[in-house]
Amino acid sequence: MPSAENDQSNLRRPTIIDVAQAAGVSRQTVTRALNGLPDISQQTRTRVLDAAKKLNYRPNRAAQSLVGGRSVAIGFVVNDLRNPYYPELASSLVRLAAERDWSVIVCDLGRQPASGNLALESLVRRVDAVVGHLPHDRWIWDDLLASVPTVILDDAQFDENRARIEIDYAVGITEALDYLVASGRRNVAMIDAGGEPSRRRLIYRDYLRDHGLPWSNASEVSAQDTHQGGVDAARLLHEQYPAADAVLVFNDVMAVGALKGFARAGVRVPQDMAVIGIDGLDIGQLVTPELTSLALDKTEVAHVALELIEGILSGTLPLSGPHSQPRMTHTLVRRESA
Repeated sequence: MPSAENDQSNLRRPTIIDVAQAAGVSRQTVTRALNGLPDISQQTRTRVLDAAKKLNYRPNRAAQSLVGGRSVAIGFVVNDLRNPYYPELASSLVRLAAERDWSVIVCDLGRQPASGNLALESLVRRVDAVVGHLPHDRWIWDDLLASVPTVILDDAQFDENRARIEIDYAVGITEALDYLVASGRRNVAMIDAGGEPSRRRLIYRDYLRDHGLPWSNASEVSAQDTHQGGVDAARLLHEQYPAADAVLVFNDVMAVGALKGFARAGVRVPQDMAVIGIDGLDIGQLVTPELTSLALDKTEVAHVALELIEGILSGTLPLSGPHSQPRMTHTLVRRESA
């Protein structure tokens, strides 16, 4: 009787890599054979087609679209479209994709895993490749995305051998904290998002320790990564750490909320409290005082993501396996809040 593990593997959709291994050729050769391209022998072409038929391999529509000059559809997956970071990134992605005659479909996973997974399933059926912030669920990678070109955005904990764009927060956060210290701030606090400390908070802690700055449990506050979460976090921070004279905030949405929370508490920004957000969103210029922030070049992120997708579709990059990991960093944009 076959094992449950074998049963599971039999359910996996065969990939172009499986065909290449069965035929004893490279992935690029399989791509050329399946798309009727020249520069391979008829014997090799026949061997590839026979292997594909035996494996019941269905050619990826995206690769055929790329070779045939037809439009490619990209799925852009986000965690919460209400966060302005995602529409700003989507705007760059849509514009750059249009220059290639590609289209983009946005999928908002929301905060409910069940409905988010259903939305992702629906998306994958309609697109040729996927870019974005994706769940870690094993079945999604073993089944749903097994043969779909995918670029993961900003997830250092992801252990999949997939193309990924890493965000190196250490560079920007160090620049921001250096700036605060140089301007005379010594009691620097952190407003984080979620329960477990984020990478951003861990970098903040390391900086304070390495530079001999004061730290205590009171200097950190965590809240939901929303505008209201920022309002509530600012109030709590002022109550439990009144000595604070600067704060680094998880993102700009929370930082804008923190500006309101400090104003309600009678804390003047930047005279009493310097505030720095992360993301560099346009909304930072719509508030008073304007928000100082660590800005990420979202156009460059979109450009690199599309370059990776094109590489996978054209066969110059593997669908899975070791990839070079492009790394992006933030730049401090100084405005009025710090």
